[in-house]
Amino acid sequence: MTIAKSLGISVALGAAVSLSALPASAGHCVRAGASATAITKDVATVLAKETLYQSNMMAGRSARGPASVSCQYLGVVTKCTARQVACK
Repeated sequence: MTIAKSLGISVALGAAVSLSALPASAGHCVRAGASATAITKDVATVLAKETLYQSNMMAGRSARGPASVSCQYLGVVTKCTARQVACK
């Protein structure tokens, strides 16, 4: 083999290895969030998750993994915030 041929093969192999190191879904990902307020914690949780789902669908994103929900009691009502990683 000539030096030029060897160099060409090594460059091609290097490019193939570097491309295979990229993740399968190299799309744009965000940590999406939504909140809801209701009288009970259960209702606020369901509404926050549904709002997050609708937000992701309208933005053309698909969810990755489960949504995490945190709630805070505010006297008479409960406010819940749902967060989830979503990618295009």
